[in-house]
Amino acid sequence: MDPHSLRLLRVFCAFGTLAAFCVEAAAWAGDPPALYPYLIEANRAQVVMLAERELLPHDQLRRIAGALKTAATEPAAPGVQRSPNYLALEARLVELIGPEASNIHVGRSRNDLGETMNRMWLRDQVLRIAEALFSVRSTLQKVAGAHLETVMPGFTQAVQAQPTTVAHFLLALDSSLERDGQRLRELYKRINRSPLGSGAFTTSGFPLDRVRLADLLAFDGLIENSYDAIMVSAADSKVEFSMVIGLSAINIGRFAQSLVFQYDDPSAGMVLDGPITTHSSAMPQKRNPSALERLRLGASEVLANAHASAMFSHNTPMYEVKDVREDHLIRLIRFADEAVAMFESLKAVLESLTIRRDVLRNLVDGDYSTMSELADTLLRQANVPFRTGYKVASELTTYGKAKGKKTAELTLQEVSEIFHRLTGAAFPLSEAQLRQAFDPAALIANRKGRGGPQPAETARMLRVQQQDVAQARLWVQGCRKASQNASWRLQRSFDALVRWCVEALLGQGLGGVAGDDLPDCMSQQPAVRAKATKPARASGLDIRMRIRILEA
Repeated sequence: MDPHSLRLLRVFCAFGTLAAFCVEAAAWAGDPPALYPYLIEANRAQVVMLAERELLPHDQLRRIAGALKTAATEPAAPGVQRSPNYLALEARLVELIGPEASNIHVGRSRNDLGETMNRMWLRDQVLRIAEALFSVRSTLQKVAGAHLETVMPGFTQAVQAQPTTVAHFLLALDSSLERDGQRLRELYKRINRSPLGSGAFTTSGFPLDRVRLADLLAFDGLIENSYDAIMVSAADSKVEFSMVIGLSAINIGRFAQSLVFQYDDPSAGMVLDGPITTHSSAMPQKRNPSALERLRLGASEVLANAHASAMFSHNTPMYEVKDVREDHLIRLIRFADEAVAMFESLKAVLESLTIRRDVLRNLVDGDYSTMSELADTLLRQANVPFRTGYKVASELTTYGKAKGKKTAELTLQEVSEIFHRLTGAAFPLSEAQLRQAFDPAALIANRKGRGGPQPAETARMLRVQQQDVAQARLWVQGCRKASQNASWRLQRSFDALVRWCVEALLGQGLGGVAGDDLPDCMSQQPAVRAKATKPARASGLDIRMRIRILEA
């Protein structure tokens, strides 16, 4: 294909992927329901912060807090998922207490509120995906640990090159997944920053306490620049999320393809077994590796959608735009499920993988992948220059294959004759030394380098990588615990505010307010209704101190 046609094909494929991305995003009706819990959390934090900083009149805060509690606890209509659209929530608050309910939105915009909800969802998904990744790593390590000494062929350019072990092979994939886990942890640090309080993008004339809002919502800090918080990071945070996972998909797909390639040989050394395989409807002998094909397809889909995520953002202006803040996230909801499914598919493949030690050893013995060890042995044992030994080993390979012999079937006499013909000298190794050089297990045992396939070294790497998984799981637990603790503190602060509202209303006699005019969460309390028509009196309560006391 000529270069121009190739470029056109690449453009066509890129825009085809993007088109699928956009169509799928458009398939959602309205707003993604997954964000509703974050909408409630963010508004609770807003009410607590407004109360602590006394940015609204006390009587308004009382009514807004009660209305928000009522709206948050109301059951959804049958068959209807709650919308995370702030304006829908505000409309309900206005129904409960009147127009002043809209003051909960003081100093904010749907821009900063929406992006805050996006980041709360994204950080939860990072932890969810990380848990799936760490689970598959544990399974991978378990399989590797059972095959520290299982010899298998290693390939370069699809040609058998040198023998290695199954553990060495699998731990290489695990090392890749380890890097993926590191990237997820770095991603979490950048995502877990709060844009709340940035307003539309220039903050506002109200002194919202952004640091307090971030703390209430378990963010580790702020996205300092309010323009960045709304106009810039809204795009790159989502692209980074998808690209980090897309990187993981690359080597997972390569692993699946490596196993699929074996099925060209009726004597495959690593095959799937059990219900994870499928049967042909016409050919009774077939056991199809359909799970590998699904894994490969799943990895390809994740990678394609990661690139589509970048395409979705790259040509948008550095403004607040709906396709970045809203539509992009809608697509990522499906993307996160695909990522978890990819890791779960890999785990299922590993759990069903049958490793045939004898078949793998026969594959190694049937080729000439130990010839590099013969060259090394000639250098180590007889001081034969490496390139001379290399030429002898290469000539032996050509000779043996022409004669239809395996490596182990070459005789000492044949080797000696070829060595003498090429060097003019006598072959310097004994029969025992020659046989050890031809033995793949001995080759592996003789490896001295750090990170090699020798069993002691792979056992060491396995222990290190198991420790990494243990530490990574503690990290997930720590992040979840921090989030849960912040949510618990926010709930206590909000409940304390609601209790303060009730107590203040009782203390004031509710200022002549009729019981039917109270928010549901208050009017259902008999003590409140009983005092609803008593004359008002001043409370003299300090909101911030009262919340702290009730929290304790």
